[in-house]
Amino acid sequence: MEITLSINKEDVMQEIAVTTAYTGGKMDNDENALHRISTVDEDENHLERFWEESRADICQELIGLVTFEGMVRDAIVTPPVDPVLPVDPIAPNSAALPPILQRQHYELRLDVSKSFDEALLPSMRLSLFSYFVQSIVAKWYVYTNKGEAGDYADKASTLLDDIHRKAVYKKKPTRPTYDD
Repeated sequence: MEITLSINKEDVMQEIAVTTAYTGGKMDNDENALHRISTVDEDENHLERFWEESRADICQELIGLVTFEGMVRDAIVTPPVDPVLPVDPIAPNSAALPPILQRQHYELRLDVSKSFDEALLPSMRLSLFSYFVQSIVAKWYVYTNKGEAGDYADKASTLLDDIHRKAVYKKKPTRPTYDD
């Protein structure tokens, strides 16, 4: 049986920005902590590398279960802002087409037992999201906040183990009941 876990990369990066800014803002006795610890747009290349490293760690942990791992494009057609479609002066009989936004989400497909408990899927998705946040923040903190880097790395490792344990968990069989 194949299950699919998906998360939005933009949401992960936003949570990383919130987490690092909050940590930097709450540090006592360090006036430069917020500027030093929080992520900004210029850090995108580092964060992208940490994202890719975290993806590789997932594949290593779940080796043998992964059937697909990667970014998947979503084509989202957005309605026009103005209810009256603008008319092209060159071709007055043509209506304007609504714009198409290209977004991506991360998708992880796993081959699990037929006895897999599908009730675990929401919690696995949450663990996957949290894993990416914790893992990337841990890698970022190696440079900016060494004191907390280990704690975040430990939490990321725990979350990755949680995903693995749930993926291999088998629900106990239930005996059929018959109505007379």
